[in-house]
Amino acid sequence: MERISRNPNILWAAIVLLLAIQFIPQVGDFWTDYFVDPIMADSKGEAGAKYNIYNTIAYGFGFFLLFLLINELLIDWKIKLDDRFVFAAIPLLVLGGAARVLEDADMFEPPLQFVFISPLIYGTLVVYGLFIISLGVWLSRSQLPSLTKGLGLVSFAIGGYGLWWYFVPGEWLHPSSWALVVFSVSALTAEFYRGNPLRDPVLFFGITTTLVLILAYLNLAQNKITNPDIFWNTLVIASTLTMVVWFFCQVVLEKPLSPVYLLLYLGHFIDGSATYLGIDQYGYTEKHVLPDFFIEHFGTAFVMLPLKFLVVTGVIYALESEKSKEDEPEMVTLLIFFLLALGLGPGTRDILRIMFGT
Repeated sequence: MERISRNPNILWAAIVLLLAIQFIPQVGDFWTDYFVDPIMADSKGEAGAKYNIYNTIAYGFGFFLLFLLINELLIDWKIKLDDRFVFAAIPLLVLGGAARVLEDADMFEPPLQFVFISPLIYGTLVVYGLFIISLGVWLSRSQLPSLTKGLGLVSFAIGGYGLWWYFVPGEWLHPSSWALVVFSVSALTAEFYRGNPLRDPVLFFGITTTLVLILAYLNLAQNKITNPDIFWNTLVIASTLTMVVWFFCQVVLEKPLSPVYLLLYLGHFIDGSATYLGIDQYGYTEKHVLPDFFIEHFGTAFVMLPLKFLVVTGVIYALESEKSKEDEPEMVTLLIFFLLALGLGPGTRDILRIMFGT
């Protein structure tokens, strides 16, 4: 297969699409009705913020292209895609949900606001993640002294947020509080990992994203919590179901699941539980086409829990059955990461949104 980054057909297809939207009224109207208007409605909290069959298919295709591009870049950077990479990326997935709720809480102003709305936020997270990993790769190859690298990173973290705080409107965490957090995390990192994050891009990626996640939650914590029970109820349901799956595989079938597969179940059970509680108990609505169909058909969002189990089980069975698991294990690992993102990210967003009543 030709590398996605070197395929000229994709660029030409994008150019043709942009020209058609600009100069063909019917295409422009279709684009506005089915792609632009749902995002605009979502930014305003209006009823038209649901997905439709057209943007769902288009986003799925874009997701596939993004998957191929990320795989190529990580191979070029010699990043090993294994279970360790997936676990290091968990803070990024949770960050996606937190950043989405910050947008719900009106912490961003247009046009910046729009890149934190689904599905554009996935692109935002990918750009951020690739930037951090590429920075980690550069640090691992640079001959600069570790102290110079460390001081530069701390200065960038504090100074960069200081500029953000100064220019972006809203009640963001004061830079002095952020500086204290950065210094504390830097000290703990130096104590437990020494200079390893500067030589290990995956470890650097995990620690850096965790720091940004802390910043997101500190800003969210300034808002009033209106529904605290949603967090514990969702966690209990998702954890219980995951333990049932683990017990059945480990004891009954005597076929242990790998930790990353259990994480995949947990992430999607969190999403399914949050959807169930949010719709049936808190009066929220489902935006996605297929889940909305099943919820309407069965009359309850509880159906999302067995559906999540069936989907994840089917994916795991397919991955275990495919020869590609042996031929291209890194591709399979990246696929698991993307599937986890589709569960843990939206699930985190739903929990936080209900907690803070946004």
